[in-house]
Amino acid sequence: MMRSVACCCLVIFLLRPASAAEEVEIPAIDCHVHFWHLDRPEGIYWIPKVNQTLYRSFLPKDFSEVVKSNPVGGVVVVQAGQHIPDNQWNLDLTAHDQKLYRGVVGNLSTVIGSNEFAPLFEKLCQDKRYVGYRLSGRPSEGLSEEFFRDLELTAGKGRTVDFLLGGYSLAEIQVIAKRLPALKIIINHLGGIVLDGNPLDPNWVKSFQAVAKCPNVVCKVSALYGRVKEQPAPRELDFYRPVLDLAFECYGEDRLVFGSDWPVTRMTGDYASVLALTRGYFEGKGEGVPGKVLSGNAMRFYGLDSR
Repeated sequence: MMRSVACCCLVIFLLRPASAAEEVEIPAIDCHVHFWHLDRPEGIYWIPKVNQTLYRSFLPKDFSEVVKSNPVGGVVVVQAGQHIPDNQWNLDLTAHDQKLYRGVVGNLSTVIGSNEFAPLFEKLCQDKRYVGYRLSGRPSEGLSEEFFRDLELTAGKGRTVDFLLGGYSLAEIQVIAKRLPALKIIINHLGGIVLDGNPLDPNWVKSFQAVAKCPNVVCKVSALYGRVKEQPAPRELDFYRPVLDLAFECYGEDRLVFGSDWPVTRMTGDYASVLALTRGYFEGKGEGVPGKVLSGNAMRFYGLDSR
């Protein structure tokens, strides 16, 4: 009799819905992880040698330590720098674990708008994990017809374009998005805003709101620590709440994508802290929202389930 009661209790316990505190965290699809090696031809030219935190090689074996202690279900690697051979290098570097490294965003800043673009892009796209490329610098000709020709080819291939603000303005991205509505665009690092603790620049806010009206533009909630003018950055959510509120107001729950910006995030805190910061904000936005921002939107935008 005692055994029957115990079995019934076990069944009831297993069927009981988990409370919010007991729910398993949704593994994140991190859409902004960098790798680099100091022995590569261009090394990592944008990091000063005196930076003792970042001036070293960062490879998949280093990120494996992050995965061991954090709920990461997939990664989109973003090329660090504009060296053309690094597009293939990032693909080769991560080919050993395609379950984790779902996609690679290369960098074609130095060839877009030239006759070199099409054959190189076609070759890279033979690897299904080459989901797109980043534009962190602009061609000398600017937004030329050849530039739009190559973006149109990109859209036709179903690949994406990450824009790093600085080389391009939000107004220019709005022009591109309107002219090529089939092109999937993602603006990096919350539109390039610099946070200093003061109210957001109203001119920047206006541009950020305007480009968000283009339905083919997505915003990457990435490099939160890196957006802060004075490093190390604050680790309290309230400091970032104004820009996160604006991003959520403009893009909603379906057009925001998470990216840690690891290992650059190490300048302020460990991986767990920036993931917790992001998750903590979106958990307050309703059931299902964290799952979209931390995982589902990335799967859809980068086409990870089909690749």
